[in-house]
Amino acid sequence: MAVGKRIEAHQRTNGDWSDNFFSGASASLCSKVILQPFDTSKTVLQATKELRGGYTNLAQCMVGLVRNRGFGALYTGFLASIAVSAPSSAVFAAGYEFSKAWVEKASHDSALPLLQLAPVLAAAFGNVAASVVRVPPEIIKQRVQAGIYRNVFEATTSVWLKEGFTGFYRGYTAMVARDIPYSALQFMTFEILKKRRLRTRFKSKQQGKPKNGEGMMTDMWMGAIAGAVASTLTTPLDVVKTRVMTQTFAGRAVYPGLPATVKQIWIEEGLVGFGRGMLPRVLYKVPASAVFLVCYEAMKRILSSARRARQLKHMKSEKASFIPIHPIAEDCKLSTEATVRKAKPAIA
Repeated sequence: MAVGKRIEAHQRTNGDWSDNFFSGASASLCSKVILQPFDTSKTVLQATKELRGGYTNLAQCMVGLVRNRGFGALYTGFLASIAVSAPSSAVFAAGYEFSKAWVEKASHDSALPLLQLAPVLAAAFGNVAASVVRVPPEIIKQRVQAGIYRNVFEATTSVWLKEGFTGFYRGYTAMVARDIPYSALQFMTFEILKKRRLRTRFKSKQQGKPKNGEGMMTDMWMGAIAGAVASTLTTPLDVVKTRVMTQTFAGRAVYPGLPATVKQIWIEEGLVGFGRGMLPRVLYKVPASAVFLVCYEAMKRILSSARRARQLKHMKSEKASFIPIHPIAEDCKLSTEATVRKAKPAIA
């Protein structure tokens, strides 16, 4: 019972919102720099038949992109990708930690099992907030990756001129429908694994055993497992989102809405269509999740420690400047009173 309370207390230390904000942005930048080629290949494989270029698997796609468009093709849409990931991950992280702390606090005053649902509810809230800044650059990034436009500038101006403001939010529903389950599965898995690690850690301390398997490597394998579970189960939703976002508009919309997109993929390609791009998506998301969560947890610890050190230093400086005043003031007071007492008889 004591172990459970210590775990809950440890997990409720979510840090300052600014720590979470900058941790999310930093972690996202790290993962994007390393893994952008897999994201580009995934987008090409999931696009419509005309844009797919005949590629059927990851190796063929990556080799074909380099051969036809140069090595830089693997980093097509990188600037747009950074524009997507950094601010949206920052908003998501701040929203996730804030809402998770709120749900955990509310669970103590409620008969409902909110504590177990905290990661799911927090992921939903964080994604709804992050999608406002995530969708427009995601539209641009995916259309450049699919070869519809040559660069970010051309994509941005074309979407604005042809589709207007709403064009930047095309596929918003599909994206939220993908991101909420993905983040819920990812963070729920990670929180479960983290809780098991903390339980093992506290028990080991009680039994006098040394810590085992802690630190960045532990965060890495937990993040990898969380990414594998989430990316595999949400690939069909990712296919639907990609089709909606990468369609072009010579006349009517190819995929007019989410239900119509699901129906058309089923009719034209069957069950196989919903699994397109699963391998590059998993190969991208597993290390991306590992790198993101390792960097995220590390940055949270660094920023939180730095903030506590600043607070402690400030408290010590206040204490140092405050304590010496009292004896001096007291001595002055006593000296003044003594002088007055001595002076009174002389006056009389």
